[in-house]
Amino acid sequence: MRNQQPMLSRVADSLYWMSRYLERAEHTARLLDVYLNTTLESDDVINNPRYRLLSSLSLEDEMNNDEHVLRHLAFDSANSASIVATVASARENARQVREQLSSEMWMQLNKLYLLVQQADAEAIWRVSPHDYLVEIREHSHLFQGVTDATMNHNQGWHFIQIGRYIERALDLLTLLDAHFSEIPRDEDDISTEHYFDLVSTLKSVSAFEAYCKVYNPNVRSERIIEFLLFNGEFPRSLRFCIDNILVGLYALADATGRRRDSQLYKRAGRLQSNLSYDEIADIQHLPDYLSRIQQQIYQIHDMVYDTYISYDIETAL
Repeated sequence: MRNQQPMLSRVADSLYWMSRYLERAEHTARLLDVYLNTTLESDDVINNPRYRLLSSLSLEDEMNNDEHVLRHLAFDSANSASIVATVASARENARQVREQLSSEMWMQLNKLYLLVQQADAEAIWRVSPHDYLVEIREHSHLFQGVTDATMNHNQGWHFIQIGRYIERALDLLTLLDAHFSEIPRDEDDISTEHYFDLVSTLKSVSAFEAYCKVYNPNVRSERIIEFLLFNGEFPRSLRFCIDNILVGLYALADATGRRRDSQLYKRAGRLQSNLSYDEIADIQHLPDYLSRIQQQIYQIHDMVYDTYISYDIETAL
């Protein structure tokens, strides 16, 4: 197959960030929904669900109650991390490259955008925040399905996939760091409160049913960490994300005639290899392990930019 010219950096950048912002909005909606459904009273800041929710989103705890949390994370356009702000950012990036999207993609994204722009925060809080947050997630899933079904699987589609899985991997690492300060060993007898706490962790990444099919409903911290880091089949595990980032990178290399022996491909391939062979017993200090992987993903992000988005004119020619 004849090699194509690299996609214009402006187009690649917009598709990449459109995908990341949509993934971020869905992730925030899921975490917020789990939080509102499993809020527990606790004086211990480590076990305080609001503290952990905000830590999972890399935010500071400056809110007084659950309604304030919902307003800030869902409806506050001045908060760049809110659902309404991230959806707006995704749509703006999509608008700049409208010609690259199918009509169905554009329509679906606009439906989500209008949903969050027209939302009445007070009415939603009074009636059912859960229904609203589920609707956001469903719109996001529909956009992903429509994208896969109606867009050419060309360079633009691969940038969308890479953006999605980079964002998903980083979100997962932040969540795991907020939920687990270490890997508990031999949890033979856990309290009811701790059990439901672990279930909420799995539900925060839509993983409870998938986890139970691999292990069983008798959840344990060590198994949850192992599943979310190393399972190669669950779509929100770290290994699955890195596998798909590498698939996208290889596809871009093949499409543009680039070599697979650059630092970008070595870095991504080394990370994939590590996750394929690492075991939970090998992790001595979980926060350090998560931090190292996070830094590697940031490096992959930077290298994607240097290779495909911020390349100089000589490279393009």
